[in-house]
Order: sequence, then C-alpha cells, then structure tokens
Amino acid sequence: MGAHGLLEPDRVHSHRIGDGFGTSGVESSLGPSISWSSYLRGALAHSLVWGSLQVGALSPFITLALYHLQGPGTAVFFLSMAVLSVLVPFSHSPSFCRFYLGSAACVGGSTVWVPEKILQRLQAGGYLVCFHPHGILPLGFSFNGALRVKAEEPTQFLPESFNFPKDCNGVQAPVLWRVPFFAPALRMWDACTPATKSNMKKLLAAKTAFGIIPGGSEDVAIHEHGKENVYINSRYGFIKYALQHGYCLILAYTFGENDQYYSLSCLRPLNLWLVKRFGFVLPLFWGKNFCPLLPRGGGLNTVYGRVPASAENHLRICDICEFVIDLPVIQDPTSEDLVKWHAIYVEELKAMFDQYKGQFGFGDRAGLVVESTSKTMRCGDEVFGVAEGSLQPLAWEAKACCRRNTWMCIRIGRPPKTP
Repeated sequence: MGAHGLLEPDRVHSHRIGDGFGTSGVESSLGPSISWSSYLRGALAHSLVWGSLQVGALSPFITLALYHLQGPGTAVFFLSMAVLSVLVPFSHSPSFCRFYLGSAACVGGSTVWVPEKILQRLQAGGYLVCFHPHGILPLGFSFNGALRVKAEEPTQFLPESFNFPKDCNGVQAPVLWRVPFFAPALRMWDACTPATKSNMKKLLAAKTAFGIIPGGSEDVAIHEHGKENVYINSRYGFIKYALQHGYCLILAYTFGENDQYYSLSCLRPLNLWLVKRFGFVLPLFWGKNFCPLLPRGGGLNTVYGRVPASAENHLRICDICEFVIDLPVIQDPTSEDLVKWHAIYVEELKAMFDQYKGQFGFGDRAGLVVESTSKTMRCGDEVFGVAEGSLQPLAWEAKACCRRNTWMCIRIGRPPKTP
C-alpha cells in the first residue's frame, strides 16, 4: 500500500513492533511480513494475557461448574488461586512488558505515527492522549502507548527520539484490577492506574502525561466489525478535568482496531445495561476461525494528532493550536464551557479520521459514527461510564443546554429540542 502526506518521514516519526526487532522510519502502513516464529510467540503472549481476562471474568461460573463436575476440592482450589491472583502485590516487570508487546505480531504489526510538531510537546508533560476507538480489546492503547516505555528497551520498542516521558501513564476501568488472573498483568505492566477520582487528581496535579480511552466499556458494547463506532457524545468528564488543570489534548486514532474481531451486535442493549449497572461488559466475540481469541490481523496504525489540511482549516478553530487542542485553565467550567470544548473535540476527531483513513486502507469506509445512548449530558466528574460509581457525576438536561446554545448541540450531533 502506498503512503503519502502523513507518512512522509520528514513530517512524521514512526515505529513498528511485532516483527521481532522493531522498525523505525516506516514509510508504509504495511511493513515486512511477520515470521511464523514471531507470530507463534505473539499468539502465546496474546492468549496468556487476554485469555486470563476471559477466565477471570467467568471465574464465578467456572467455580460453580467445577463444584458440580469435579467436586468441592477442585472448586475451592480454583477459587483460592483466583483470589490470590488479585491480592498478591505483583510489581513492574519490564521483561513481561516486552513479552506482551511481542503479541503485536498477531495483529500483523502495530505502528505508532507521531507528527514532528507533537514530538516537541511530548517530553514536557501536562497532556492527555485520548485513544479512539477502544475495540473489543484495547490493542492500540496497549501496543502504542505507555507500555512501550515501560518495556525499557528503546531500540526495539520505542526510540528515545520519540520523547515519551519516563513517567507516562494511563488510566483504565477500576474494575479491571479486581478481575482474577488478569490483575497481575496490569501490575506487572505498571503502565496504567485505576480511573478513580483520587488517582485522576494526582495525575493531573503532577502534570503527568497519560492516556485514556474516552469511549470506555461503551465502546466495546457498540462495537461492530468493519464500522468506526465511537462512544463520545455523552463524555464530558475528561473535558472538565482537562479544563480545570489547563491540559493539552492529543487525539490518537487507531486504524484497524475495529477490524480485529467480530461481535454479536444483538447483545448491545444488554452490554450497555451491564456497563451502567455494574461497570463491565460481556461481549461475545471471535477473531481467527481456528482460535477465536486471536485477532484477525491486518495491522494496527495509531496516529497521534492531526496535521491541518490547510491554513484555512487550521484557523477555522482558532483554539486548536498546531496539531493539538490546548485548553485554557478554567477552575470551575460552566456547562457552556464543557459543550463548547466537547464540540471542538468531536469535530477534530471526525476531521482526523477523514483526513487519514485513505492512507491506511480505509478510504471506502464511511465517516465516524459518533454514538450516545444517554438522553442527558454527563458534565461532571464522570471519566468513563465504568467509573461512574466511584465519582460524583453532575448531570443536567440536554434540552436546557440546547435552548441556550443551539449551535453547540448541532455540532455534537444532537438536534435542538423545543422547550
């Protein structure tokens, strides 16, 4: 596949993993073929890590099945191992990080693309990298984010010229740290922290550079293979936090994320209800026919930021500095502030996808489907739907906003309502 514009090496820095040695200065979204030895090692790592998530999520049912099929002794042993896997304080393991990153071979290689101007911003801190979409499994987030730094092997996983801060971090759903057998992987990665109110405030106060997936578990619930569904219209909490601390927002889109698995869309209502009530989803998905847990491949490409297509387009939203969204410091942002900056964010996300989709083989794909299932706008402390239980959301009716700011509601995809 050819590559132009974004992929010019003098404008964008790139690095690909999954081929066994790491490749910098990639000039195409398709790198060299993956060897069978690299693929098999990657398949083992992928199955171990993400298989543990599936086993952990189903551990109550597995315990009951073992009790009836094998007797109480086997059930108690399994349950004990499940509990210990959550309680044992595993520490950061660079070797485990490197082991997992090798599983990028399963997706056909994973490449991060960072424009030159953004590289100049990365070392300073005080920015939030917002990853879209989540996908069934957050492969782009895990392959092309802080985990590369935690592997502590720049030559293979991320050259030091990328300027990712050594203390960069990420946030994920708090419930994941309570999933048996998967919790040890999170602790050994040491690349993300539970998205609780206290943790978010610590990261923001320290001006730590960290990544989030704004769509959260709802992104998983609305996933459809071959469609770019993103859950963002009801996400205002991260905008509020960023405004309060004057953070810079860097959008990151992973092309190929939603093509790694098929899923049953008929389970969408159930999974959205599970997220709202319990903070987790139970999607039914499959990848390779011979092993449903393995992704279908085709490669992942995560782009950080957007090079404006023209000066006119760049100046049209004057609050978007070159390639990123620089937010002002507003200690107590109003509803109007949140709607304004959220609308700018969504517009920039759509423009970013439309500008780059053709360069990664998705030129025939329709634009982003920006979805929301909520009839109210969550403008308080909610970071993800899964974090709602631990944070104090400040909800207000969308129709009240629309009466005051009709243009804002139109720009985020909501038709104005009559009083």
